[in-house]
Amino acid sequence: MRGGFIGFIWQLSDQRYSEQRITKSELNKGGVRCADRLIIPPLFITESYKKKKVTRSGQTGTDNKNNHLKEVTNMKKRKTTALLVSAMLSVSALSFPAGTSAAAGTEIKVEFESGTLTDCENREPITWEQIDEDGFGNVCDMKGWSGDSYVYIDRKDAAATVTVNVPADGYYGLSICYIQCFGNPEKPDKTQYLLVNGESQGEVLFPFNSGKGWQELPAGYVHLKKGENTITIKSYWGYTFLDYIKLTDAPSYLTSFTPDDAPCNPNASTEARKLYAYLRSVYGKHILSGQQEYCGSHNYNKNALESQGKEIDYLVDNEAEFEYIQNKTGKQPAIRGIDFLFYNTTKAYEDDAPERVVAWYKDKGGIPTVTFHWNVPTEKGSSEVAFYVESAANGGNFTTFSAANAVKEGTWEREKIDTDLENLAKQLGKARDAGVPILFRPLHEAEGAWFWWGADGPEACKALYRYMWDQLTNKYKLNNLLWIWTGSTSAHASEWYPGDEYVDFQGIDKYNAINNSEPNPSAISATFYSMVAQTEGRKMVVMSENDTIPSLENLLADKAAWLYFCPWYQRYLTELTDPAELRKIYTSDYCITLDELPDWDTYDPELPPVTPAVTTTAAPVTTEKPAVTTVSGSTGTVTLLGDADCSGVVDVSDAVLIARFAAEDKNAVITDQGLRNADCDSTPGVDGSDLTRVLRYIAKQLTKEQFESKQ
Repeated sequence: MRGGFIGFIWQLSDQRYSEQRITKSELNKGGVRCADRLIIPPLFITESYKKKKVTRSGQTGTDNKNNHLKEVTNMKKRKTTALLVSAMLSVSALSFPAGTSAAAGTEIKVEFESGTLTDCENREPITWEQIDEDGFGNVCDMKGWSGDSYVYIDRKDAAATVTVNVPADGYYGLSICYIQCFGNPEKPDKTQYLLVNGESQGEVLFPFNSGKGWQELPAGYVHLKKGENTITIKSYWGYTFLDYIKLTDAPSYLTSFTPDDAPCNPNASTEARKLYAYLRSVYGKHILSGQQEYCGSHNYNKNALESQGKEIDYLVDNEAEFEYIQNKTGKQPAIRGIDFLFYNTTKAYEDDAPERVVAWYKDKGGIPTVTFHWNVPTEKGSSEVAFYVESAANGGNFTTFSAANAVKEGTWEREKIDTDLENLAKQLGKARDAGVPILFRPLHEAEGAWFWWGADGPEACKALYRYMWDQLTNKYKLNNLLWIWTGSTSAHASEWYPGDEYVDFQGIDKYNAINNSEPNPSAISATFYSMVAQTEGRKMVVMSENDTIPSLENLLADKAAWLYFCPWYQRYLTELTDPAELRKIYTSDYCITLDELPDWDTYDPELPPVTPAVTTTAAPVTTEKPAVTTVSGSTGTVTLLGDADCSGVVDVSDAVLIARFAAEDKNAVITDQGLRNADCDSTPGVDGSDLTRVLRYIAKQLTKEQFESKQ
């Protein structure tokens, strides 16, 4: 079966890509779905690890700089292990789902010691062979670095910058080889800033990896101009060792946007489908303006109108931000952010948020997006509410409410969320009954763990999100909702993602103003394209909250195609975006404002065929799975058996990652969750037999039940 999947593997083991030997059409004919990341670095890296003699860092000065600058642009030789080849050959009769392949690209590697260190205590590259005590009190072996040395960003605001030359303008995959060994049991991972050509591109999370050697971390995608560029890692939380960066060609879906053509809810209302079609039609061509309103008990004018028997204007008391925008730009935002903060069954206060949703769409012609800061009792039996956990409460109210318990039948937390969801459905139902679609954004910023819905980890949060989706969609028939998942670009982001079938848009909340007090007009394009890559372009990406609005110049120059922006209220708008920049973007052709939206009553886009009405059942509301849930030396649940890369699907990339891990490839980064998922047989640990089972499952030689039985 040389022309199919085995041919693909064979050409990897032969250390070269040959179109004469195996072509794209042959790959498709053979039925393999090989994503770009499967055949371009960093997955197949054969960097040799040589023991380095300890030398003084001063020896890596200007006289040796040319030796350190390894911007060798070449086709990397690739090979996989005999384990992978033999496993593939053992299932040579397999048939794989059809898909597309990606041609191998170029690769550029730059050693950090060739660059510049800023504000570091260790101002020269170093060659320490071990760290005597890591964050858990263990020795960390540092041997095996590339080049002659490595660097250390060792305190807040310390930075390492390298210069790289690229052959063309475009998008490049960025990987960073690192060791991060000073995380502690409470906060094992470290977050650092990424800058390209001096402009902030967002953040990179470096997972704790002491004892695992130097590892390549996929750090997203960056837009670079032809020729010379600088890439900087700047310390936000300190203490990370950096060896080199690697740039590779980016996959095609980053530049050719083809999101899903219909909402995730197959029974979505006509209004929701029309709104989705409109947003899809402008995605990548324009950015929609948005603004979060200030919510709360300030409905004085509305109450006065009501008491006088006059027609009520539900928007009249919540317009401070919108009046500011009108004054500075002469325009109004297309999207209005509204928080259902007060709608709970413990300490309820109705601030007419549902009525403002309806008024914004029906009276103004705008698009409403709803956030839900879900207030729950601070503890069982309490009449006080909170959504922050203790560590984030800053001395204020906090809750011990458990998301893990909330999805278990028979708990007081489950009873509470059921009554809250019934009340929430009643309020959202006002918009449904008025024919108003909503961009709905529940359980946001969960990965930060400062809100109760994220504090119990990804499995509990995903189960809660899916339960919420199921209740609101299937039980309460809120088919006017389009669902936004607000995630991150961290190495753990895929572990939190609820799944494509529950999500319409991917969002990120951007707060990167300088010292939280000065505007930062970066378009954070690396963050945008990392979010696109998480679903391979299937989901549109939004800036669901932000401080500074990215400048028009940066959005266009960096090609950061956010669907919309939506600053938080008060100072986040008035102090953290320059008024001149606000006017520039609001009055540009690129930005869509309220007056430029279609008339929703007459808007008649071509919609894809309606999917037959079905009841979509959410995943079981439990964090436990039917398959065995522990591996040797660790505990935890399996999110999806066989899903080693935690992408949400079991496919060829999982097989490749398992093979590399089993072959002790030091560059194979696999999370603890991935290890639990990858242990597919009845014996503890991840090895070749797990690989064989994954391949047989992909090829449908094992049923789901047989696969999950681990027998």
